[in-house]
Amino acid sequence: MRILFAADTMPYSEYALQELVNLAENTLAGVTIVGVAKSSPSRDVQGGVFSSLKLDDPMLNALDRYREIFLGHWEKGESPYEASNCKYEWLTSRSTVWEQIKVCRGSFKDLKVKVRFGNVVKEILAESRETDSDLIILGCTKGPQCLWEDVPYVPEKIVNEAECSVFLVKEAHPINKIYACLDETNITQESLEMINQMVTIHRAEVDLIGLTKGMGIKADVYPWLEKVHDYLESKNIKVSLKYYEISDFEPFLKSEVKEGLLALWMGKKSLLDRFFSKSTIGRFIKTCSTSVLVLR
Repeated sequence: MRILFAADTMPYSEYALQELVNLAENTLAGVTIVGVAKSSPSRDVQGGVFSSLKLDDPMLNALDRYREIFLGHWEKGESPYEASNCKYEWLTSRSTVWEQIKVCRGSFKDLKVKVRFGNVVKEILAESRETDSDLIILGCTKGPQCLWEDVPYVPEKIVNEAECSVFLVKEAHPINKIYACLDETNITQESLEMINQMVTIHRAEVDLIGLTKGMGIKADVYPWLEKVHDYLESKNIKVSLKYYEISDFEPFLKSEVKEGLLALWMGKKSLLDRFFSKSTIGRFIKTCSTSVLVLR
């Protein structure tokens, strides 16, 4: 599994970082932490190699802090992301000057920290494609909003345009219940395992919500939903199965989903994807006061 943590410099990003730590500890995923700087770098280049990166941008300090918080979760010597094979190597800073620098390699799992420059949404999505990410995690403002401080639309755009799953973490109540909304979409084993991971991390119970259209659902979907129910139950997860009309979905969000985690499957055959526009899905995400996990 490969996780991309997309961050800005605000407190909600640090809050979301804790979810990254939890998932990384449980899954041993490859992790990339990325931020998009506001300003362009001043670079000295020698032979096609950056010999220095001069940038007065708070994003760099934030990325340093996030890396240290992430690595600091484990005791020294126990982190699968901690490089342990350290030795001195000669590196060139100019064509006529070489310097001996201590270089550490040998971590069991990858942890990369990157800063990109340009349009925030485009750069985050580009990074997710280049790293072949399975999941993007990002924080956003809590309550009936889901915004970024400097570029408010970032979370909604990422959810709408990402090719992989997205976990929007709001500074909200603890995740004691997961509302997993399913319909006619083909659900992958990987997405079910993601729900299982979230349940394990938060010791949550699951409301399995079957979404219907015109009080109907394809006959072959009933046993399929039962199979998903049985799968979760076999993992010793407390799970209940309920059905809601798709037209009642937004009132359901407002009236019942007050805390916990809303999980939505957004495949090509999804009722949500077919009956609502991207802008409407964005409204659902902002309407919901909880964190949201969009699975693809």
